[in-house]
Amino acid sequence: MIKPDAWIFELGNKGGIKPFIEEHVNPASYDVTLGDHWICPTREPEEFKADRITLFPGEVVLATTREYVQMPRDVCADLKLKSSLGRLWLNHSMSGWIDCNFQGEITLELQNLGPHPRELVTGMRIAQIVFMQMEREPLVAYGESGKGNYQGQRGATRAWSNEFFPIKK
Repeated sequence: MIKPDAWIFELGNKGGIKPFIEEHVNPASYDVTLGDHWICPTREPEEFKADRITLFPGEVVLATTREYVQMPRDVCADLKLKSSLGRLWLNHSMSGWIDCNFQGEITLELQNLGPHPRELVTGMRIAQIVFMQMEREPLVAYGESGKGNYQGQRGATRAWSNEFFPIKK
């Protein structure tokens, strides 16, 4: 079941979203904003902090949310790009799943699929989180018993391993 705005207000006011901005609550989601940490494999330096970045056609960047979320043990979430940005050919191209019990800033994988350079600015609304109630708590939640390589992450975070998708030499 998808959590409504009243539940999101409660989560935010109890510290589950920091910073929490009431105006970012939607009927069934919460808008998150861009942070200032970027990882772009076509740039030098590849990893940097900046208030803005121009994303060129075809270019990808790992970005981060400004918000630090603390998921309840019995709630998971899906991160969706703001639809207006998708209509301008920005794509959140890979993972958007947020496990129950996850704590941290959320890494975004952004790609410019359009024909024009576009500027991404720290603080802009970039995506929304849709929270979902689990049927019951898991036996082992994210961050417990060695599960959860990204627990507590801050800033854009690279993959913890190349093992699943090795570099071909």
